[in-house]
Amino acid sequence: MSSVLRRTWLSFHRLMLPSLPAARLGAFRALVCLTALYDVMLYSPLVFADAELVGGAGEPRPWTPIFLFQALGVQPIGPDAALIAYRVAIVSLLLGVLGVCSRWSCAIGALAFYYWTGLAYSFGKPHHDKVALAFAMAALPFARVGAAVSIDAFVRSKLGRSRPIEHHVQAMPIRLVQATLVLGYCGAGMSKLLLGGFDWFNGYTLQGIMLGHKGQWSWWVGQSPALCQFQSIGVVTVQACFPLVVLWPASRWFFLPAATGFHLMTWMTMDTGPYMRVWLLLFVFTPMERIPAWLRQRLIGPKVPAVATALALVAMAWLIGGVACSGAPLWGVLGLGGLLLLSFARYCFVHRWNRQATADTTRPQ
Repeated sequence: MSSVLRRTWLSFHRLMLPSLPAARLGAFRALVCLTALYDVMLYSPLVFADAELVGGAGEPRPWTPIFLFQALGVQPIGPDAALIAYRVAIVSLLLGVLGVCSRWSCAIGALAFYYWTGLAYSFGKPHHDKVALAFAMAALPFARVGAAVSIDAFVRSKLGRSRPIEHHVQAMPIRLVQATLVLGYCGAGMSKLLLGGFDWFNGYTLQGIMLGHKGQWSWWVGQSPALCQFQSIGVVTVQACFPLVVLWPASRWFFLPAATGFHLMTWMTMDTGPYMRVWLLLFVFTPMERIPAWLRQRLIGPKVPAVATALALVAMAWLIGGVACSGAPLWGVLGLGGLLLLSFARYCFVHRWNRQATADTTRPQ
C-alpha cells in the first residue's frame, strides 16, 4: 500500500471508527432502540389493518413491494403472522434498550424493524423520516454496544470476569448516524439553493406550501409574506450550514435546537408530522454519557438554574410524551416513560454512570 493510500485509510479510520466512551455508545444504543420501539408502535395500526384485509376481512390495498421485498420475494402476511412479527419486534427492541444480549437483541430488533417498515411501505408510501434510524439499527450489531449502560455490563461486573472493563470502544454507529444526518440536512438546504435559487427566499414559495396544507398554524403564519420570508432564510441557513455541527462543535448549541424547532414548525404549518424519529437522534451529536452528571449538578445547585432545568425537563417530557401518544399506544408510552425514569434514577442519582463518565473524561476524545 502506498503512503498516500495508507494516510487516506488512516484518516478514514480515525473519522469513521473513533474511540469513544463506552457509556456514550451504550446510551446511543438505548436511544436508538427506544426510537425504533416508538416507530414500530406508531405503524402497528396500519400494518395490522392491512394484515386483517389480507386475511379475508375485506379487499386488500394494492401490494407494491419495496425493492428489498421484491428481491427477496416477500409476500403480504395475515393477522396471525403480523402479531408474531410485532411481538418479536417489541421484545427484541426492549431487550436492546435494557442491554440484554445486546448485539443479538439489536440484530433481531433491526430485522424486525425493517420487516415491519417494509410491510407498511409496501402497502402505502415510503417516507424519508427514518433514514437515520434505519442506518443506526443496521450498525448497532457490529459494535460493542453492550460494553456499558447495559444489563450485560452489570452482570459481567458482578460475575467478576477477568477481562477488564472497556471504558472506550470503537463507535462506528455514532459516526454513521452523524454523517447520515449531516448529509440529509445539508442536501435538503443545498437543493433549495441550487434548484429553487434565490427566488425560494421571496416568502411566497413557503407561503404557497403552507396555505396548501391544513396545519394548526398554517393560516396564521401563511398570512404574512414577511414572516414566511424570514422562515425561508432561517430554514435554508440551518439546513445548508448543518455540517458545522461536526466542523465546529460549539455551534451545536444553536443548530440542534434549531433543527428540532424546524421540524416542529413544519408540523404545525405544513402538517408534515412531528418527525420525532429525526430530532430525537440529534442527541447523537452530544456526549450522552455526561448528561446525567450535568443534570444532577444543575438540579442540586443554585435554585434558579435548578428550577429552569426542571422546567426544561418537564417541557421536553411533555413534548415527547404528547407526540408519542398521538400515534403509539398509551401503555407503550407509559412503559417507555417509566423505563426512562428508572434509568435516570439509576445512573444519575445512584452515581454509577457518573463514576464511569468521570473515568472516561480522563482520556482525550
